Amino acid sequence: MSQQTPVNQLQEIARRIREMREILGYSEAQMAEKTDVSPEEYRAYEACEADLPFTFLHKCALAFGIELTELLEGHNALLTSYTVTRKGQGHQTAREDGISIQNLAPKFKHKLAEPYWVR
Repeated sequence: MSQQTPVNQLQEIARRIREMREILGYSEAQMAEKTDVSPEEYRAYEACEADLPFTFLHKCALAFGIELTELLEGHNALLTSYTVTRKGQGHQTAREDGISIQNLAPKFKHKLAEPYWVR
């Protein structure tokens, strides 16, 4: 299985955001409001003309009523009872200037919270 480049991954995520918005019947303006960005910023994110900040992705997942993993990877979590994440080996969720965010339980269904390791 070949790995996607980061640009292709971002395009796939942006495509999923647009598709979820359309499925749920939200306008771009409504999603901009739900994600606390301007309509122009929202359109740039959805068109993959700007890097997708973690906070934007998280707010999109909340607005869609799905888990962040579903938005990022295109499928839902698989485990229902437990998951093991080794030290320093969490799923890289976001990387921005000066910050790294790892999801410590990306495949765990029905979480009460999203366990993240933020550095």
